Amino acid sequence: MTGFSVTDFDRASQIAPIRTFRAADVRFGERRAEGEGKGGGEGKGRAGSYWLLLVFVSLLYLNLPVLWPALELIHPAKIVAGLALITLLGETMLGRGTFDFGWPEGGLLIGFLGIAALSCMTALWPGHAVAAVSDLSKMVLVFFLIVNAATTVRRLRGLMWTMAIGGLIPAVSVLRNYWQGQIVEGRTAWVGIFANPNDLAYSLVILVPIVAFLAVELGWLGRLVVVGMSLVYMAGVYVTFSRGCLIGLVAVIALIAWKQRSMVLKALIIVAIGAAMMFASRFWSRNEDFKNISEDDSFQERIATSQAGLSMFLDHPLLGVGPACSVVAWPLYAPQGLYTRGALVTHNTFIQALSETGALGFVAFMAFVGLGVYHATKLAGHPSRPNLACVGSGLAIAMVGFFVCGLSNGNVLTWFPYILVGMVTAARRIEGEN
Repeated sequence: MTGFSVTDFDRASQIAPIRTFRAADVRFGERRAEGEGKGGGEGKGRAGSYWLLLVFVSLLYLNLPVLWPALELIHPAKIVAGLALITLLGETMLGRGTFDFGWPEGGLLIGFLGIAALSCMTALWPGHAVAAVSDLSKMVLVFFLIVNAATTVRRLRGLMWTMAIGGLIPAVSVLRNYWQGQIVEGRTAWVGIFANPNDLAYSLVILVPIVAFLAVELGWLGRLVVVGMSLVYMAGVYVTFSRGCLIGLVAVIALIAWKQRSMVLKALIIVAIGAAMMFASRFWSRNEDFKNISEDDSFQERIATSQAGLSMFLDHPLLGVGPACSVVAWPLYAPQGLYTRGALVTHNTFIQALSETGALGFVAFMAFVGLGVYHATKLAGHPSRPNLACVGSGLAIAMVGFFVCGLSNGNVLTWFPYILVGMVTAARRIEGEN
């Protein structure tokens, strides 16, 4: 990728800005980032919590308790996350860094968690809402773990590489399931947090821009490997046959192309997208496609869940029907005569936040993810830190992918918006400390 020019790394020698990244330049910038200021010191002092964070993220993708049910008794991901937080607390008490709340994103997230907890008091199913808030609280804690453990650009990239490599597991697994004919209603998924085709697809969509901008630091062989990884993600998205996430995939690829300086490269990416879509249309196995949308039952269900979600909000404007309780409220608000196979969740992330946590929760959640996009975009234009700009660019486009996929899927109670914004907030902290 050559989306950014490298500004003068050595002012004393007054080197003129260059147009493309070289691996040596990035390594030099990384060494400087590791050694500068408070960020470099904290980076060395918080090694324990950082490595435990990487293990936790790896376990998210592995889904070990689902593959080996005996592990459900010990909950390895929860144990590792708990150890990481305890280690972070110990490192802070020993003076190996200060605890950062990541203001304003951290404050908004705590506010959203508090509103969700308050919403349990008036939820249509309080027990179900409390369980959802418990899951949300874990996501909040991991957000703060990322902000305080990923203290250098090198560590941020290490976390991004962990996600990129981990994402190959569900991608390869869903491709294997598709190859073996494990297709339900024309769609394929995997297990655990990737058991829903839409959730699996959007988790892969956000990885495409992340690996694209990680490739900046690599040579041609490394970039070929990254291209191969991206193709695996894209194939995984395709066999889920999630139309909304396919649109999200096209959106992030188009933004990656737009970031390129070379018009030839832009044209090649656009041609590749068009050719891939024409080729993929020949193997579409889901009954619903992009034709006759107005007569499509699945599309009508999604519209109906959004309409029902808005009706839930109008009846419960302040705190909503309770976290994860839109599925409980669905039979009460579903349009009459609509064909459906059962209770449905709200298939729109933003209407889901509005219907389940009311106006208060909606404002807090939207401000949280919106500031994530805003600050990532600002980082992408960083004039003197090209390595940080690459991180910002990858995260900004990944957040756009989250927004586009969220228009057709309810992603409030999934891990990835909190991980992405956590990385953006950590990058902004690094920027402020150096």
